[in-house]
Amino acid sequence: MKLIKLLLLTVALGIGAPAMAQWQWIDKDGRKVFSDRPPGLDVPEKNIVKRPKGYGALKGVQSSGTGPALRDVAPAPQDGEASDGAAAPAAPAPTAAAKAATGKDKELEAKKAADAKAKADAEAAEKAKQAAAKADNCKRAQQAKAMYDTGKAVRAPNENGEMVFQSAEQRAAEIKRTDDVIFNNC
Repeated sequence: MKLIKLLLLTVALGIGAPAMAQWQWIDKDGRKVFSDRPPGLDVPEKNIVKRPKGYGALKGVQSSGTGPALRDVAPAPQDGEASDGAAAPAAPAPTAAAKAATGKDKELEAKKAADAKAKADAEAAEKAKQAAAKADNCKRAQQAKAMYDTGKAVRAPNENGEMVFQSAEQRAAEIKRTDDVIFNNC
């Protein structure tokens, strides 16, 4: 019985072994990408950092839904790259790796600036909305204070919804509340 369990455990671990295959490469933005599938055709060979065992330096590997496939024609060497894959002595063209080295990406910086501007605009609109509400609260509290300062009896609804005249304690509490609102909003 123990032998069967051990055998099942070994088979289960063996099935998952291909899923542990990891590819690592540097993408066009200079970030390190980890995947169980090979990178796309747009990733140069020199940006592939790590391959799973059994995958040599395969130029022309492309990512597809079912697994790796080979291109019919090998890609032509790019500027600064010799046909055998070694770097040529010519000056290298600006690439994603060069962007990563400088730490600047103009598109990303522009997007960050636009996001910051949108956030600042939203905060300014929110502050304006709060200021308008505060001004409205101030105006209403001053009107209520003026009403109580006349000395006339004030009617307010009670807990049953009936309109009754306020008692001296209720009147004093409302005057204190309006004074607090005026102090905080005006």
